[in-house]
Amino acid sequence: MDNRGDKRPAGNDSFSTPPGTHKKSRPSSPEKTGEGTSMCASETAAINIRNARRIMAKIKHRLNGYKNEDNPTKKLIEYVREDISKLDISIKKKTTVGVFGKTGAGKSSLINAILGEKDLLPSGTLCACTSVIIQVGANVTDSNYTAELEFISKEEWDAELETLLNVLSEDGEEKDGALFNTANEKITALYGEDGVFLSVEDLKKDEHFTNIPEFLKSKIKKIVCEKASDLSDEIGCYIQHDDSRPGESYWPVVKTVTIKVPNCKDFLEHVVLVDLPGTGDYNKSRDQMWRMKLRDCSTVWIVSEINRAAADRDAWEIVSSSITDMAQGGECSSLSFICTKTDDLNPQKYMKASKLKDDDFHITPEDPQYGNKKKIACIMHRNGKAKEKVKKQFLQQDTIKKHFDCDDNFLSVFTVSSEEFTKEDPILNQEQTEIPALKDLLRKYNINHINETTHHYISGALGILSLIQGSKESDAKMMVERSKLYATLERDLHQALGHLHEYCHEIKSSLQALLAKGASESEEKGVETAKEVIMSSRHQTLTALCKNDGFFRAKKGVIDLNSSLARPMFQHINSEFSEFFPVQGKVTEKSLQAKIDQFTIITEDLLTKYENSPVLSHVLKFLKIEEMKLKKVLQQEIVEKKKKIYTSLYESIQKNMQPCYKDAAAIKGRGSMNKKKDMLRDHIESSKSEMFQEAKRNMVALLDRTLEFTVEKIRTGLMESIDVSLLNENTLPFMDIRKDIELLKMLSQE
Repeated sequence: MDNRGDKRPAGNDSFSTPPGTHKKSRPSSPEKTGEGTSMCASETAAINIRNARRIMAKIKHRLNGYKNEDNPTKKLIEYVREDISKLDISIKKKTTVGVFGKTGAGKSSLINAILGEKDLLPSGTLCACTSVIIQVGANVTDSNYTAELEFISKEEWDAELETLLNVLSEDGEEKDGALFNTANEKITALYGEDGVFLSVEDLKKDEHFTNIPEFLKSKIKKIVCEKASDLSDEIGCYIQHDDSRPGESYWPVVKTVTIKVPNCKDFLEHVVLVDLPGTGDYNKSRDQMWRMKLRDCSTVWIVSEINRAAADRDAWEIVSSSITDMAQGGECSSLSFICTKTDDLNPQKYMKASKLKDDDFHITPEDPQYGNKKKIACIMHRNGKAKEKVKKQFLQQDTIKKHFDCDDNFLSVFTVSSEEFTKEDPILNQEQTEIPALKDLLRKYNINHINETTHHYISGALGILSLIQGSKESDAKMMVERSKLYATLERDLHQALGHLHEYCHEIKSSLQALLAKGASESEEKGVETAKEVIMSSRHQTLTALCKNDGFFRAKKGVIDLNSSLARPMFQHINSEFSEFFPVQGKVTEKSLQAKIDQFTIITEDLLTKYENSPVLSHVLKFLKIEEMKLKKVLQQEIVEKKKKIYTSLYESIQKNMQPCYKDAAAIKGRGSMNKKKDMLRDHIESSKSEMFQEAKRNMVALLDRTLEFTVEKIRTGLMESIDVSLLNENTLPFMDIRKDIELLKMLSQE
């Protein structure tokens, strides 16, 4: 694997020195590499932000030298120092890439190939796939391979044990084969083959978990290794089921494993790959974590073997069944379909089935490389056909297209061979394996994050320096001018917020009306659909559904009673909700984000009016940048709040049903299945009106709070900036920062 270090020459900066500070000579240019050196975009951005941070650190240090100023000036200095500190708080979280795929599809091999680590993640082809969520990111601090394991609580496991033993005790028609196998795997994994014969009390004893004391103490287990293969050996028992070692696998009590890998900073520093298991189990917190991670996914990769990719209904079903958690309830903005194992092909059989001849590939048996050339030609031919078929299959995914704005960039298709990429003597070159293309995709996400963070920092730094420049003069004449500008901005802010508030009221009224229609329809259609789900569920599936508060990811797909109840409400609001709160990068004219983007009180006319005022032009530049920073912070906060608004509908239904789920799950003995079904149907029927009305009220209330929060955050944020830059009669101590401003401007243009 390439060792991409981060060793660069130390930089230089130009600063004035505060009183009483020893002055060192410093060159006046920022850090640069040697002449003619070719740097990638991420390296350039990293150097620029490092130079910008050095400039601001020196400014902050110089301000520390003024300790005997009067209180108002000291307050202004403190504001500037705090604003500099805030620059380091990234407004952009990591890009989360969700990876879906059935057992044997090649997910582990794919991730290993991308990381350049052949043996990091154990393959799931020989042993059963587990329901553990695996996250992979970059270790940017040292050269070790690390893993952090988060366990479910001991209390959760004790409660789950009773359910597992009940599943194992079921017989006859009530027995569910898939659930029985899962329960048996869990017990034997932790306790050995004799575990299924032990009592609940024996299984709960702490002595069974002496090898994982972190589980008993509800702590994170950390593993650090120098080699990838060593880490793989260490974590295998926590993420994989191994029939050959009963009693030595701990995955049943593991919730997530977070792996950090060195030497992949250029494509994973700000990106995290999340291997999302396709099926769940009886553990509620693990399913909740699964949904939470899915909602955080900026993009989703669907992994399927190439020989079945075009007709892989299961792969599309995984996405379709989770669509609302990805779209309105999440922030996914794109999909990638990845066809794996492209090298697994018999050329003779393929050419015969596809009616192809040597002439079609311009090859002859006399060629010494005939065998390899034929296989390469067949692989590339099948790759092309597979991409066409997947794209055609995508056009038939009506559920996905209803929830996403599926433009030309929404779906990308890759045909990869992890095996060929890692072979010492491959017949395909690296580009033909398309692993480099996937790495480039991750690298793009990483660079976008770095560029956005760099832009945010440098523009913010320029704003702070503008505030310093605008706080150098406060005589009587200037205070009059400041007061006039203050009055203008205060008036304009009041008017602009009024318009934004009116728009927020329109959003609220529109969704409120749609929710009212949906609530009425849910009382009829939603209830009937839910009853069908209840009646069609087998006993163990129904028990699992109740144990998990109405949501269960079975091997045959997701069963969600809460969503069935709320479906008509969701159907009524989905279109408008997507308009008001689209996914990132898909801002629509009707969206709240569009209105925020358009919001400004620092107009071009105002900037032009004061461009000849050395002081007030700097004040306005500071305010313009503060305005942009505020809007950028709001962008991510609104994404998080819109997830909560959308999922509140589901959670309200779930909360109403929870007491019934708990009571139904506790019913045992002869005739228990019918009793469970009757209890669920009776509760739904008796509470349906209030249940849906309460869900409507809760969503509207949360929406209202979000809209009020948005308006108030803009108001308080801008008023604070206006106050500190225009009302303060005190000046900052003189600092010559002209060179620093020029350096930052130069960095902002690179």
